[in-house]
Amino acid sequence: TALGAFSLSAPDAEDFLEVYKGVVPEYKKLVDQMSSAACWALEVRSENAVPALRAVCGPHDPEVCHILFPHTIRSQFGEDRCKNAVHCTDLPEDGPLESEFFFDLMQRSE
Repeated sequence: TALGAFSLSAPDAEDFLEVYKGVVPEYKKLVDQMSSAACWALEVRSENAVPALRAVCGPHDPEVCHILFPHTIRSQFGEDRCKNAVHCTDLPEDGPLESEFFFDLMQRSE
């Protein structure tokens, strides 16, 4: 388990979000958002960590959260699909890669 504050450059954010390029229409806006200010990265290690954390975060779109999941992080703090308050990995197999990005690659570059 780890926690850290990071400032991503646009190229860093592009690297981190690369799997969404060509898939999510807001990709460029997501890159701009992730590189606009410091962010906190949190690594959670536990059985079923990804589905449990996704349940706390709520769906990607805060508008959906407002209606269906009003007590989630994205419902309470998200503004739109780009400024949705939190990034949460989609797939359990992506969790270690995302943790490595922040707690190995980004820490080495600071």
